[in-house]
Amino acid sequence: MAKKKTNQVSQKVSAAKPAGTVDQPWHLQHWFLITVGALLAVILAAFGGAFGHDFVSWDDHVYVYENPMVLNPTGANFRAFATQVVSLNYHPLTMWSLWLNSALFGAEAKSFIATNVLLHWGNAALLCWLVWLLTGRQYRSVAIFTALLFAIHPLRAESVVWVSERKDVLYVFFFLAGLISYWQYLDTQRKGKLWLALLLMLLSCLSKGVAVVFPLVCMLLDYWHGRKFSAAWVLEKLPMLALSILFGLIALDVQKGGDFHGLLTLPGDKTKALSTVFGMDKKILFAGYGYMMYFVKSFLPLQLCTLYPYPTELELKGFPFLGGAIFFLATIGLAIWSMRKTRVLAFGIGWILSTVLLVLQFISVGVVIMADRYFYLPSAGLFFMLTYAVEVYVLQNKPNLRNIWWAVLGLFAAWCLWLSREQTATWKNSETLWKQVLKYYPTEDQAMESLANWYGKQNRVPEAEQMLERAVSDGCTRANVYSALANCIAIKAATAKDSSTQRSLRDRAFSLYDQSIALNPGNADTYFNRAFTALLVNPERTIADLDTAITLAPHKALQFKQMQATAYNNLKRYAEAEKILNEVIATQEKQGLRTPEEKQRYSDAYLERAVSRFNNGNRPGGLADAEKSVSIMPQNQRATGLLARMKAAMGQ
Repeated sequence: MAKKKTNQVSQKVSAAKPAGTVDQPWHLQHWFLITVGALLAVILAAFGGAFGHDFVSWDDHVYVYENPMVLNPTGANFRAFATQVVSLNYHPLTMWSLWLNSALFGAEAKSFIATNVLLHWGNAALLCWLVWLLTGRQYRSVAIFTALLFAIHPLRAESVVWVSERKDVLYVFFFLAGLISYWQYLDTQRKGKLWLALLLMLLSCLSKGVAVVFPLVCMLLDYWHGRKFSAAWVLEKLPMLALSILFGLIALDVQKGGDFHGLLTLPGDKTKALSTVFGMDKKILFAGYGYMMYFVKSFLPLQLCTLYPYPTELELKGFPFLGGAIFFLATIGLAIWSMRKTRVLAFGIGWILSTVLLVLQFISVGVVIMADRYFYLPSAGLFFMLTYAVEVYVLQNKPNLRNIWWAVLGLFAAWCLWLSREQTATWKNSETLWKQVLKYYPTEDQAMESLANWYGKQNRVPEAEQMLERAVSDGCTRANVYSALANCIAIKAATAKDSSTQRSLRDRAFSLYDQSIALNPGNADTYFNRAFTALLVNPERTIADLDTAITLAPHKALQFKQMQATAYNNLKRYAEAEKILNEVIATQEKQGLRTPEEKQRYSDAYLERAVSRFNNGNRPGGLADAEKSVSIMPQNQRATGLLARMKAAMGQ
């Protein structure tokens, strides 16, 4: 009897007959519009608190607040994003959308977050419509509850309120729209719908590389539609598969720090995200654990965290990791077994696997074993599988349970809404973000480093130093921690009152810089910071360190050369300093001044050349450069002081 019931349901799904009639009540005729409006209300209730948030010190600086191409939204910068790799990702459509935010509304965080929230609303609406189609336009409750749980679940907070995850909400928008178009192709066999699905897939891939799984989900739609397998399945998807291969190769290359055979542009230091530290045995345990925990946190969304670090060797031997591998294999077995009885488990688990597989750490990327954002799209398959299975296999047979089921879902949704508001609050700023990580992982080095860096930028140097000392005492092996602590100690040395204390602190700073370089000899910023610390006490060391920094990071050569000129001035080698500054100033004028920091450096370059010229016998030239420095930045006190001293020396 059960099998007969399943076949009837499958035939209804394949037929896709509309359920609406003209004699239906108004709210049923317009249920979708009502649902979309309600989704907006609950999404704003869940995530609207983020509209007053700041950027956070995790990728947001790369994407927006320290990215001159976004802060200065010119046509040239817009075009440059077509080939630009950002944060080891090639996603020009994402960067164009951030560029547009900046162009229309400025560089404050609110417009970027609000756009993310609106895109998430669009995704919830698209999912509702897609599920309505997948149910053969029969089960409104399945479409509504799937979209509702997807919309307000606290696992969504990371994707929605983190500015850097624009790529997540944007790629899913085009992904879901593409699936709707593909389903319409299956219903109508109109080739135009298939080509539209291909176009939407392309837009999705240009938003985030993980969209390469689109053809796999289309095959799942084939299966759900009841389509018999044939060569046509594959042939019609050859353009999609070609896009998948292309964007897959691009993603692998840029994650390794490549420029895809010179076709793309790498704007910063050459780094890589792919890790080769772990063996396949560990990767299997990582993948199984992460996969299992996504299910656990979907139904018990507690202790959500921005960063879930890799386990220690001892933790890896615990049952959760072996249990995760067993759970992973068990769900695959369940999906295969269920195909003889019902399609919903195979389809739902297939959706989850195909959309999460690339981020299950079989290929180790980044520093986390799992992430809330990775389950953004996969969760849609889980909630559809749950609500559809209960509707068809429970409520159709026992309709008296419907009110109880809806009450359970309603209570769970209310709980999720409350938890989403709580999780959204953790993204208020960098301090709240990293303190939450340290709450659950008190020895996590990256959290301590990131929080300390934020303290430093807020001029809360003692707190930064305390956090970094804590990391070092815990046995941290992150090079940046030692470099950042050295910076704090160097600042203390510069403000110390007696020479003995200055020398002692400076020596410790140099020792910490040396430790940082030993851990990571390829970080140009560490050499730059050590050079800055040595500027007054050992200018020769400054020049040598900056030579190394220029070799490691030629894109920062202008800044490094400017400090070299200062070191030459300190050594009274004024002609060499002037020669460098001529080049620096000419380059600055050619590139233009896009940020306050660049304007400050431009003023300082004229100030340093004023020192070179004045002390090398060209007093009029030095005076003119000092006046130019002041005209660029009247608030530059060093320039105004130098100008006054020069005028006094010349009797003016």
